Amino acid sequence: MGSFQVKIVGDYCNLRCTYCRNRDFDQNTKTIMTLETLERFFVFLNSLPQEKIRVSWHGGEPLLAGKDFFNQIIRLEKKYSKKEWLNSVQTNATLIDHEWAEFFSTNKFSVGVSVDGSERTHNGARLNAIKQGTYSKVIQGVKILRCHNIYPGIICTVTKKTFKYADEMLHGLLDAGFKGIAFNAFYNTASEGKRDVYGLTDEEWLCFLKKIFETWLTLNNPEIKIRELDGALAWVKSKAANYCMYKGTCYQWFVIDYEGKIYPCERLGKAVTFGSINSLKTFDELINQSVFVEWKKSIERMPQKCQDCKLKMLCHNGCVSHRQANNEGAPLYSYCESRLKFYDYINDRINGRR
Repeated sequence: MGSFQVKIVGDYCNLRCTYCRNRDFDQNTKTIMTLETLERFFVFLNSLPQEKIRVSWHGGEPLLAGKDFFNQIIRLEKKYSKKEWLNSVQTNATLIDHEWAEFFSTNKFSVGVSVDGSERTHNGARLNAIKQGTYSKVIQGVKILRCHNIYPGIICTVTKKTFKYADEMLHGLLDAGFKGIAFNAFYNTASEGKRDVYGLTDEEWLCFLKKIFETWLTLNNPEIKIRELDGALAWVKSKAANYCMYKGTCYQWFVIDYEGKIYPCERLGKAVTFGSINSLKTFDELINQSVFVEWKKSIERMPQKCQDCKLKMLCHNGCVSHRQANNEGAPLYSYCESRLKFYDYINDRINGRR
């Protein structure tokens, strides 16, 4: 069933990260979801058949919606109390204070924070509106969260500018006290398919992954969880990794923007829309309309390379947003070769062949 990412402030953000996929959109205009739209969203969610509903409050920077807005979220969740609401928020952490942290703790929000490795690599890319690095402000926000027993997961974006600093980036995150880490290869599909100067090649991503794996081995600390390594290690045991980019199920993930428009995963940009919660009253209406049915068919199409691959049922052609048409005209995962080679690399290392 569906999970929902809600861009409650659209692309509005207090940072100007150099690589941000939203830089082609309007990050300056304050466009906060109205309370009327928020309530329609909850009516829509209440039509879902499952008892547990996952909602990720997103942006831009979602905290710019303000504390009163988030209190309205809790009010509506109590109103529709027959559902179990599983909330998360993805933030740059620069606005976190003790009041925010207490709110998230009291209401059992999971919190994800964006930190791009060490202070140096982070400050080279994640800038505020006046072009200053934001690392110290982010870490201050993280420390406040920890004071309230919230230990956020970390998303670290890797770009063409930073992939060479894999060891520094990992050690920077570990030195800051993070133990649950996800690395995102930057690949911009929200920019009408133009090749992005920050986008990683297959070879660069493989180079980064190998370095991270070797550093992780030397640490010999099972408490350190790195999403990309966990996924590859699961494959070595012929187990499916429990992340959307390996499961071929992104058609169950939806974005709702501040106006109520419905899109696929936000990594795909705004080229495809499934209508609006202002006109679609139920989830069944959404998934039964032709535009959604055809889109789902398009992302389930497998190129011959995938159909013949030994990892087909573990990979599912990777993240939909990271695919490009190959010489068959079929959409092939852009990091296919690095994924296959990294699997072989880890397999060989575990079995003493390297």
